[in-house]
Amino acid sequence: MIDLFSDLNMLQHSLDYHLKRHGLLTSNIANSETPGYIPQDLSFRATLARASDLRGSDARHLGVSDESRFGSAVFPDPSGPPGNDGNAVSLERETAKLSANSIRYRSAAEILSRRMALLRYAATDGQRR
Repeated sequence: MIDLFSDLNMLQHSLDYHLKRHGLLTSNIANSETPGYIPQDLSFRATLARASDLRGSDARHLGVSDESRFGSAVFPDPSGPPGNDGNAVSLERETAKLSANSIRYRSAAEILSRRMALLRYAATDGQRR
């Protein structure tokens, strides 16, 4: 049997990933003047593997916390050599990563919106209500 909602689950994980990564990247930018601060990032591969492991055999197992879903996927990401104060944040690099992440988030949100519209159309037999 065809699962009509399998891609919605994948899109949900994508939105969750990009939202969490957005928070990490903005935190890096906010700490650009903090002495000794090492920027952090989120590994897509580790997040994907973690999400598929946590789902288990029952689709209702998705109610896990952010920490258990993303904890092991967060890693220190020094983008270059630390400055004199030990801070390794490169504003240009973090801003570029934030911009690319925002584009990916908006793309996934648009795909999800269109998919929901198609399901709504099919559920109403093509009639607008």
